[in-house]
Amino acid sequence: MTFNIRLDNAGDKENSWTQGNRKERVARFLKAEKPAILGVQEALHHQVEFLEDVFADYQRVGVGRDDGKQGGEHMAVFFDKKRFKLLDSGQFWLSQTPEIPSKGWDGTCCNRITTWLKLQEGNKVFFVFNTHFDHEGKVAQRESAYLILSKIKEITADLKANVILMGDFNVPPQHEGIVAIKKQLKDTYKSYKNIPKGTFTAFKLDEEPKQRIDFIFISEGLRAKNYKIIDKKIDGLYPSDHFPVKVTIELPNRKD
Repeated sequence: MTFNIRLDNAGDKENSWTQGNRKERVARFLKAEKPAILGVQEALHHQVEFLEDVFADYQRVGVGRDDGKQGGEHMAVFFDKKRFKLLDSGQFWLSQTPEIPSKGWDGTCCNRITTWLKLQEGNKVFFVFNTHFDHEGKVAQRESAYLILSKIKEITADLKANVILMGDFNVPPQHEGIVAIKKQLKDTYKSYKNIPKGTFTAFKLDEEPKQRIDFIFISEGLRAKNYKIIDKKIDGLYPSDHFPVKVTIELPNRKD
């Protein structure tokens, strides 16, 4: 599952993480859905800690984008530690200097980061990448896609590696960056019909979202089923300003 949980912002009023107690709606939602792997975006450190307390059976990977420690938003990945074994992990910034905290290209708002993990389930090994693209910089949006593709190749060191790439890409499916990604990875949305078209709601309850900017991509050897854009309300409100995206992914057995 990929889920932009929206940072804790008091200005969101009834949708605020703390003042509006939205954190409890997020917790109730995730407890009901029980994703085996969860990639979140916009999570501040105290939000990450809250999720860790709620989900004791999950392990978390990811650092703050501001300083590579706790500062700023985290693109954290949580996974069921009883089911998966962590083999390796790391992060890189979406910039010309990806190994250090930094802004990239024409992105003026903030640092952007990708968290990655190498996981094992039985004899199956796979990689997970979780990201959040810039929302304004046109060059940054395009170049971030090419950087991620390059980093996937570098980190996996295997053109046939099992890869899951997910996150809030802040651009629609027809964007040049997404088109480039889809030349190497499959958009799990493609095989499914009769689902909401958009993922960004801005907390608006009376409008159907039209922007699909949250994606889960998979490599050629993987198979996706049960794709869902989840538009569930809890206590009459959305858990976040983005709909979560959830899909079941079948991994091929490892061949040594």
